[in-house]
Amino acid sequence: MLPLSSFPQISFFVDDLFLPDLEKLPWPHAVAGWRSLGVKHFNIKHGLGRHPVVFVQAGNRKYVIKELGFEVARREVENYKQMLLRGLHTLIPAGCVAREEEPLAVWTPVGRQYQRNLIDHTVTLLIDHVLPDSQLYRRAFNLENRKRIWDAIVDLFVELHANGVYWGDASLANTLIKFMKIDVPLIGRKTRLKAFLADAETVEIHDSVPDSMREADLAFFLESMEWVNEDLRASDITRDEMATAQDKDYLRENYERRYEVELKGRAFEKLSGLEIAKYLGPVREPAYFEVLRQHIEEHKWYASERLQREVSYAEGARDWLERVFIPMCELFRSEGLLDLFPGKTASDLYVEIMNNKYVLSRKAGRDVGMIRAARDYANRFGEPHPVAAFWRSLAGGMLKILGQRKKGIRAPGRD
Repeated sequence: MLPLSSFPQISFFVDDLFLPDLEKLPWPHAVAGWRSLGVKHFNIKHGLGRHPVVFVQAGNRKYVIKELGFEVARREVENYKQMLLRGLHTLIPAGCVAREEEPLAVWTPVGRQYQRNLIDHTVTLLIDHVLPDSQLYRRAFNLENRKRIWDAIVDLFVELHANGVYWGDASLANTLIKFMKIDVPLIGRKTRLKAFLADAETVEIHDSVPDSMREADLAFFLESMEWVNEDLRASDITRDEMATAQDKDYLRENYERRYEVELKGRAFEKLSGLEIAKYLGPVREPAYFEVLRQHIEEHKWYASERLQREVSYAEGARDWLERVFIPMCELFRSEGLLDLFPGKTASDLYVEIMNNKYVLSRKAGRDVGMIRAARDYANRFGEPHPVAAFWRSLAGGMLKILGQRKKGIRAPGRD
């Protein structure tokens, strides 16, 4: 056993990039006392936790340091690394720093024994400009804003579960929400709420997450929503209990739909070879993929006739993307059709018009065509719009795009 004068001993298990910063911190002391030692702190409110947590500056970076048991800290850092490799939204780990104190004396049947006294720390980078739960649910907490929050959290759940990650301690307190700029195809960058997993102690990573574990994660999270109610009541902020039930119903239903979207989206990507996020952006309805599959199947026929050879589904999908989908979405935007549907993207509108086309065609017993389907959809669901000149211009553009794939070829049973 080392002499007592040699304790505490500090060991760094961190990325070389962060080592110069972290070596400057007073690790021989408990993190709870660092403020009095001159370490720059950030006063960031966070949920009640089982372990001491500090937010500090070291070098030019901001860090979150959490005091944990030795094995737990190592497991948490590894979980963060594995999730980042899967492209998931979580914290960036710098590593672990261990402090070994004087051995602990333990009395056993054979006499006094000594065991190692290890205290470890998980070190992660602080995410700037997040909205902690202590503030988020006090701001204009109306139905529309709540839905934006739940949508972000549902997206996180779907990301995790679809990539084999079971959270284990899913709660609002272990979630960070941030406004982020994301790329929306054919539109540009838009600001949306994004949720980050901020505590990975209980995370488990599997090849796939069974339904029972998905349900357990979701149920635990729904229970954590009651904790927020208690925190708000303690701050003299009350909410209608019906709102809580409404939130839970919305979150659960939205999660099941989004999870189905993710699974069907992956199958569609495998079949078509197209990257959904790049061309479609966020897809909210699982039925969209069947609509797209049918339209690509139809376009594949035209492509095969045009090229006088059998075209594979993936080749037909690429041809459809370049000749029909992208030009049509650009037309919807340039001709002002998109302006009739606030909040929708051009890809949303394309799929919904195609879905309307199939519905109308079934009723009519023949293919009614995309132009009629677009006009019908706009008349029923769009904002008021000028009729004659608007539709002449739009129809001309649509005919030009659709004519590129036909070139005089007539598909059996199609107009």
